[in-house]
Amino acid sequence: MKSYFARTALCCMIFLSLFATRLTAQPDTLSFLHVTDLHTIFNLDIYQKDMVKSRGHYGQGVETARQFLHTMPLKTNSDMVIVTGDLVDFFKGETPDGEMLGFQIEQFNRVADDCTVPLWLTLGNHDVADYAWGDGGMVSVKSVAGEARAAWIRNITCFKDGTYYSKVVQAGQTTFRFLFLDNGFNAMMPGDNIEMPYLDKAQLYWLEDQLQQSDDDTEIIFMHIPLRSKDPGMEPSSELYRVLARTPSVKLIVAGHNH
Repeated sequence: MKSYFARTALCCMIFLSLFATRLTAQPDTLSFLHVTDLHTIFNLDIYQKDMVKSRGHYGQGVETARQFLHTMPLKTNSDMVIVTGDLVDFFKGETPDGEMLGFQIEQFNRVADDCTVPLWLTLGNHDVADYAWGDGGMVSVKSVAGEARAAWIRNITCFKDGTYYSKVVQAGQTTFRFLFLDNGFNAMMPGDNIEMPYLDKAQLYWLEDQLQQSDDDTEIIFMHIPLRSKDPGMEPSSELYRVLARTPSVKLIVAGHNH
């Protein structure tokens, strides 16, 4: 069975191939390869058997991801690869003896090292959650989000200054500010009265500051959980939307999650 990553990667490859001649012909064009929701799982067979059965459809994506990152940037003449979250399927997973075992991030880093161009990432909800099995079903534990973020920062180069960050890139006469947000946490309680996607106050203030850094750049937002509204045809009511709506220089938002 092909993994979801394989299908997503194929779609991106077809899209870029339509523009390959144009991208090669214009030296002032910046091209990036976007994929999302890889859900890679390393050594799936060592985890709790019911969990293995439940998540087995994601267990074949590791080598596909490795080959994709190693070959496709060169084939498509891409300047960078961007992955918008759910890089792995879980931070820690339950083993048959009840232990919570976590080495998925370290293993993912080895795959990331095979990328032949800069690799920029955002975190998704699966990247900051543990998986266990109980009461006949999967139990997703989100209280480990802080520990998981610390592990991503320790192991992955693009997160060395934190799990949200910006990159300024130039394409001819145009300056782009790429803003990578950490909005994957979604374990809200009904009484929290928080509209998704959620950014904490510190990150919202950072984002507002980044959007005001220059009058001459064009901002592109990358994040995991997309903007949405409760009612069709209505504007989203999240704090993130209100911040972005005040900034007309934000020209594109790239997200994942819905698959």
